[in-house]
Amino acid sequence: MVLYVPMYKIMKEVKNHIQNEYIRNAFILQNWKDMGKKLMEEILTKAGKLQKRFLPAVYFDSSVLIDYWMTEGMEMHETEIEKSIKNNKPSYWRELPGGDEVMEIERGTLMENNEFPHWQVVRGILRSEDRINKVAEIRKKLVFDRVKVTPVISSICLLELIEWQAEAAFKQIASEASGTIFIQKRSKKDIGDYLKKALELRKDEIKEEKEKGRKSSESTGLELLMIETWLNSSFAEAHGLEGLLQVDIANFNLTIDKAWAEPSVYGYLQLGAADIMHILFAQHLGCKYIASFDSDFKRVKNIITEETGMTVLTSAEEILAIL
Repeated sequence: MVLYVPMYKIMKEVKNHIQNEYIRNAFILQNWKDMGKKLMEEILTKAGKLQKRFLPAVYFDSSVLIDYWMTEGMEMHETEIEKSIKNNKPSYWRELPGGDEVMEIERGTLMENNEFPHWQVVRGILRSEDRINKVAEIRKKLVFDRVKVTPVISSICLLELIEWQAEAAFKQIASEASGTIFIQKRSKKDIGDYLKKALELRKDEIKEEKEKGRKSSESTGLELLMIETWLNSSFAEAHGLEGLLQVDIANFNLTIDKAWAEPSVYGYLQLGAADIMHILFAQHLGCKYIASFDSDFKRVKNIITEETGMTVLTSAEEILAIL
């Protein structure tokens, strides 16, 4: 007998759990924000560099940050099915006499934590990717262990994470709502158009609520869409970015003369403007390392080291080696 749990009930439980966590952390998070400016002054020197106590430091660009964000929670419990797939030993297969194999799932274990086994199978397959596993190890070390370097991210990293989160979340919701075939070939620009339309509709909805002078106790579909696709700063502070040091970029300037100097070689070698800014920010902060999974960094890593003195880390293994 297959036990069916409606998706809306599962999502309601998840939403309630997340909201409760936000409430528990609200006081702490508000204090962090209130002390943010003072703390940042203690993190940076007047010149905008990291204080000595935070050195040596490794700068994570957005490609590393996004993978780090994706592994939130992976440092915690794994189900038996996920473990067996990651270790290439499927626990739900058994061998029959004669060598044939059949899939065997106990009636009582069809649902675990309100999940179907095939969800766990897919998650186990995804977790079997070596880089994701290594990034999960990085997260575990940064969250639970004492490490030898300070991992830092900047405001441009956060902006690129927000961009990625909005696209990824909208695609997931669209796939669940209408099927993957309707969203699979949509470009980033298409997703941006959909999100713009949703944002405009939500603004009109808020305006109408104010004009009528009432607000429903239930969240509207548009409100929920905004919640799901817009990066939540409370969740980011308490969970997604845990283990990382967010730093301001202060007293930084990029003059025309400077653009013609060192950074020009990066443009010449086809690095994008965002990648170049990551390099310049890491150098400005005084970081010893800069980490990126972008293949462009692997191509020019020696040149970056020659120009800045920073060591370029292009794999999760290299990051783990310095922690």
